[in-house]
Amino acid sequence: AQLPFGARVHPIAGDTAAPPPTTTPKIGSREFAAAATLLRGGRGLAAGLSRVETQRLAAVADAVRRCEGDADACASLEANQALARAAWAAAEAGLAHAAIADAIALGRAGVGIDAGGTPAARALIAVASRAALARRDDAAELAATLAWETSALTLAVSEADAEALALAAIAPRGAVNVLAFAAPDDFDDVAFLAAVSLATLALDLESRTGFLAEPADAYRRHAARPTLLGLAGVAELCVSLGLAYDSDAARRLAAGLTQRAGASVIDDVEIGLRLGGVSVGAAPWTGPITQAETADGAAFRTLAEAALPAARRAGVEAETLRAALLGVGNLDGAPGVNHESLAARGFTAHEIGAAQAALREAGGLRAAFAPAVIGAGFVVDVLGAPTEALSDGDFDTLAFAGFTEADIAAAESFALGDGGDLPAELAAVLAPAAEIGLEPRLAMTAALETASGAAAVSLIPLAFDATPTEALDGLIAAAESGARGLRLVRAPAPASFTLSLKEPRAAQRPPEPAPEPQPERIIERFVEIERSRRMLPDRRKGYIQKASVGGHKVYLHTGEYEDGELGEIFIDMHKEGAAFRSLMNNFAVAVSLGLQYGVPLEKFVDAFVFTRFEPAGEVMGNEAVRSATSILDYVFRELGISYLERHDLAGVDPEALNIDGLGRGKGEDEAAPVSRFISRGFSRGAAPDNLVFLPLPAGARAADVCPACGDQALVRKGQALVCETCGTRAPRAEDG
Repeated sequence: AQLPFGARVHPIAGDTAAPPPTTTPKIGSREFAAAATLLRGGRGLAAGLSRVETQRLAAVADAVRRCEGDADACASLEANQALARAAWAAAEAGLAHAAIADAIALGRAGVGIDAGGTPAARALIAVASRAALARRDDAAELAATLAWETSALTLAVSEADAEALALAAIAPRGAVNVLAFAAPDDFDDVAFLAAVSLATLALDLESRTGFLAEPADAYRRHAARPTLLGLAGVAELCVSLGLAYDSDAARRLAAGLTQRAGASVIDDVEIGLRLGGVSVGAAPWTGPITQAETADGAAFRTLAEAALPAARRAGVEAETLRAALLGVGNLDGAPGVNHESLAARGFTAHEIGAAQAALREAGGLRAAFAPAVIGAGFVVDVLGAPTEALSDGDFDTLAFAGFTEADIAAAESFALGDGGDLPAELAAVLAPAAEIGLEPRLAMTAALETASGAAAVSLIPLAFDATPTEALDGLIAAAESGARGLRLVRAPAPASFTLSLKEPRAAQRPPEPAPEPQPERIIERFVEIERSRRMLPDRRKGYIQKASVGGHKVYLHTGEYEDGELGEIFIDMHKEGAAFRSLMNNFAVAVSLGLQYGVPLEKFVDAFVFTRFEPAGEVMGNEAVRSATSILDYVFRELGISYLERHDLAGVDPEALNIDGLGRGKGEDEAAPVSRFISRGFSRGAAPDNLVFLPLPAGARAADVCPACGDQALVRKGQALVCETCGTRAPRAEDG
């Protein structure tokens, strides 16, 4: 990818374009300590935070570092009250729980956080001998902590390898996808080598220009002309040939292709994504299941292309492979949880159908039966779950209905697949990257290093909850295995990660002194009770408004209580992606629950009008709303006008609106039959057919009724009220 700006070396600069001298720091040296300080301060835990947030994190680490006593107790939120107060203050400042947990881990490792912060720094390459790491001295611990915190430190075992890796970091890079030249039981070697030659030439031309953001790097690239051409899709090719990643045959194949192409060993996720999500360099493939998308934007799981030839070589039919990995997609005939067992516990076809429709996208049986999917009303009214369970993200509908863990696991395997029925040999071939350990990865990297003759960076995965000490253990193990370049890659925090933070005792208010006795007096007492859900009647009224927002049809359905108060909404859209439609449907369910639990409609209107996202634009089919900045803006403008008399949200003259909030169209100045506004089906014929709505003349007030003819047509003329229908002069209030 080209940079939009940067330093470019003139193509005929010749020897005058000499690169500035460079030095690669060694761990334990003064240069490494200075670079580590800059890297930690700019790209570590405090990167991108405000000064106040950084100070709060520094206080968390210091509360652990300065604690005297047992290390476990010092890092405990329950045992260390100073830590509990600092963590509570950090959370109140808006810091994520994962960042607070990292600060605790740094404090336990004896590392503080620079409360002042420093400018951002580049990734660091340093030299670390295997013996220096094995000694576990202060420099090794600092390197491990730095790698744990930033994932931006690369260690090389020799100065020559460090210099080569430094040049590789500024080299133009690319990859040739070997899958493009592979056919069943054949490989087009001639076309493959031609593609390698063309790609090498292109990278060399890019290297000659020396175009980089930093002038020093630009001159260094121009002088050394480094290129980094790797191979992509090697792991997928091994799978299609029935070779397990952790096998000598796979390593020989990968090394042979690397040697014939004169390729480097690179690791670049972006290149892999650009080439269709394939593996790059020594990395294993992602796995036999991948995500695809339909024309209308709906995502679904499907088999990876390389999995089918691997199954054929193992004598497994394609349908058998699909059933084992993807499941059958429904619960009809499933063990444990199926249509019959669900019906026996009160589930109807509606709830079962809703769960099965969400099964693929939900990714699990429990998520498919969540109250938000099958209906909160069913879970509470039929299954008898407490209403507070609906706000619990971990509430398990199936377990509450009486299904066991074994039942749920067996049904999930049947519906979504788990690969458990595949032959062991095929399962080893199809093993995804998540199941590949560190040793097989290091062995593959070593084989490719030998084939290419250059050092490569071995990525060492580290769990999020691992400690800096465990990071050092991983670096030592990788160095002892023979790896020439090392970089720790720590996993991000899970989305559900939280700390058990409680308001510290010292921060709680002391009990107030008892008030002095007062003379007895009768006062009014207000008792606050727990808010409960106000259920809608089974037969309810409302209206349906059809409109088009920016060319997208929207149907808004409302449901009302007997007194006319809004109690529920439904939002239906057509010709939209399944994900967007589902999101709008569930949003309407959330708003409906809020209304039924007492959230005022005014709060929803104020929150969602003027929100901006597509589709947006001109509104067709609604007399009151003429344009909207989003679907939500349109919906809550319409509800505000119709139920709250918020005529300021209308796009037309408020005077053109009836007292019923429906607006006037052509011909509405005449009397209109009541059947236009009242559902004959809802009233079941109780409303007479001869009822009409009469328009009010200009200046009339709905509360003024003529005492002679009963018409609401009194208008003020001077100090008197005169009926425009019969001409009678109505008496003023002061006349009696």
